[in-house]
Amino acid sequence: MLRRHTAGVLLLILAVASGCSSSPDTRGPLPDAGELVNAAAATLGGVRSFHYDFSISGSVPGLDVREVTGWASRDGGPAGTSTGQADMQESANRFELRYEISGNQLVLTDQHGIRTQQPAPAGYNPATLLTAGRGLPKLLTSATGLKTETREDVKGVETYRVTGTLSQAVITTVLPQIWSDVDVKFWVTRAEPHTLVRVWVQVPPRQPNEGAVMLELGLSGLNTPAPTTTPPG
Repeated sequence: MLRRHTAGVLLLILAVASGCSSSPDTRGPLPDAGELVNAAAATLGGVRSFHYDFSISGSVPGLDVREVTGWASRDGGPAGTSTGQADMQESANRFELRYEISGNQLVLTDQHGIRTQQPAPAGYNPATLLTAGRGLPKLLTSATGLKTETREDVKGVETYRVTGTLSQAVITTVLPQIWSDVDVKFWVTRAEPHTLVRVWVQVPPRQPNEGAVMLELGLSGLNTPAPTTTPPG
């Protein structure tokens, strides 16, 4: 059975694609990092639907997700809707689930076609993720030590890469399982209106003999209607 808090994470994780250019461009003056992230946070307020992709490298206790992909929308009710596929890992057991969030309900379908239904955890939904002062806008506007590092190409999209730090108090509003402050990188489109297309988070090891945990999140297909069927994982 998928854990309740993990189910909540499925509503929240929005990612973009990895795959940046191997030759960052640092020539010439770069725009102010604070202005870029504030503009990207404001743009999120006008987003109605999006495609998302997520991956995690490493282990976070209580976060059983390895990869998630799907579509989400503000429409379809106060909390919005979401549908997609998740690659899960619980102990030695790795499996896939398809999921659908509509209204206040989360429906899970395992690889055998068995469906289960449960209440969608409050506070983790597509609408909340895009609301000013919460979700992704909060991550953008709460990051400190911001610096515009370079220009990069992310799957054909010209972006600026901004680096910074998020406190544990901030990152746990999105991922409650995180145990410390984290390093973060945002990729924001060079073209206006500036749009967030990728987020990378590095969580430091809990113990000296452990490696850092890296999470990649982001957005694509903004305001593009979701397909009528769940996209393949």
